[in-house]
Amino acid sequence: MKTAFFDLGNVLIFFSHEKMCRQLADVLQTSYEKIYDLLFHQHIAKDYELGLIDSEEMYNRLSTSLKRRGDFLTFLQAASNIFEPNEAIYPIIEKLKKNGVRLTLLSNTNEAHFNYAYSHFPILRLFHDRILSYEVNLQKPDPAIFYKALTKAGSDNFYTDDLLENIQAAKKVGLDSEQFTSTQNLYTQLTGRGFL
Repeated sequence: MKTAFFDLGNVLIFFSHEKMCRQLADVLQTSYEKIYDLLFHQHIAKDYELGLIDSEEMYNRLSTSLKRRGDFLTFLQAASNIFEPNEAIYPIIEKLKKNGVRLTLLSNTNEAHFNYAYSHFPILRLFHDRILSYEVNLQKPDPAIFYKALTKAGSDNFYTDDLLENIQAAKKVGLDSEQFTSTQNLYTQLTGRGFL
């Protein structure tokens, strides 16, 4: 069986960390810079993506650090309403599904982002399986997450991701991988491998 692994962010859907930080800054009445520093320099975002903390704990860490609180549901909306669909790739996903290719998400993401994306982008429901960082407590480019992917792969597999470091790590463990640069390039890569 053929298995195609897809990264989520900036492959299937586009996202903006800048938009997220600005929206969270509005909710918590603070600056963009403070939110960015707490999330990405103080590793709150990483802990959240690794599933070490849940949405409520992420909110509490930010609120406690800033000594400010907002409405929790408004906070989650601000954190998650940062995506736009990459509609150009959807016909490829649909064709792969029609061709009997097993579709698996392989993504660094968090609870709030995935729940939002899954409810807003029906294309994700075409996927048979998922390996999400917050569910498996592993994050790309850690080789362990790619070994986990291989346990779900068929004899013929393919993986695409927008980040080169993830592609290089996947190749090292034997996962046939190509960097996502455009829908047309992906189509060519998949066609050449007999997936389309």
